Amino acid sequence: MSSNNETIGKTLGVVVGLCLVCAVVVSMASVQLRPLQQANKTQDVQRNILAAAGFESSSDVLKTFNENIEARVINMKTGEFVETDPNSFDFETSKFDAKRSVKLDKADDKAGVQRMTTESPVYFAKDANGQVETIILPIQGYGLWGIMYGFLALDADTKTVKAINFYKHNETPGLGGEIQNPRWTATWEGKKLPIDIVKGTAGKNENLVDGLSGATLTSVGVDNTVDFWTSDKAFGPFLANVRKGALN
Repeated sequence: MSSNNETIGKTLGVVVGLCLVCAVVVSMASVQLRPLQQANKTQDVQRNILAAAGFESSSDVLKTFNENIEARVINMKTGEFVETDPNSFDFETSKFDAKRSVKLDKADDKAGVQRMTTESPVYFAKDANGQVETIILPIQGYGLWGIMYGFLALDADTKTVKAINFYKHNETPGLGGEIQNPRWTATWEGKKLPIDIVKGTAGKNENLVDGLSGATLTSVGVDNTVDFWTSDKAFGPFLANVRKGALN
């Protein structure tokens, strides 16, 4: 009996020791890889901002971004520029920081995001003369299965859509997942705010976009997302300031 107990005790000791060693190794790897993971996440965001601005895919995303995109931060309530570091925002987590965000009233939360940061980065693509050609706004809203993250690119007139680019979502492949289909996103180009997504054919109406076939709730989610972020509750004050010459 004693021999059996000793055998069981040794076995449990080996198992526990092995688990502890594995836990330490995994923890160390996680800590060491965290900077690389964050760098990859930042690069992915920059790549999608460039795509929204109309730049071709580049092997050196950081260089292309720094040469062509200006990032600034605005106060969401006033629409005025502030001196906060644009790189301090994580679009998935910053809104949960109580010191940097506010809870939205249900009546105002058309996009279903629950909370919104009190400040937000905005991005500008400029021409060879340094004039702003494209304004890129970060947007997010609830689709069928979760939050959709993307960027809305507007002409300097603040009314004409140049592109919409969703880069992360949980929508169903082949249905709601078609929000990433270039053929559908291309139908947004040249449309004018405010925009409604409709069933059937939008035709040449500059304020209508065709809905996604078989993905009504995702289409409604995109519609609500664009409406919210271009409204006075979000980027509306900033866009109004641009029309008054804030970029001059």
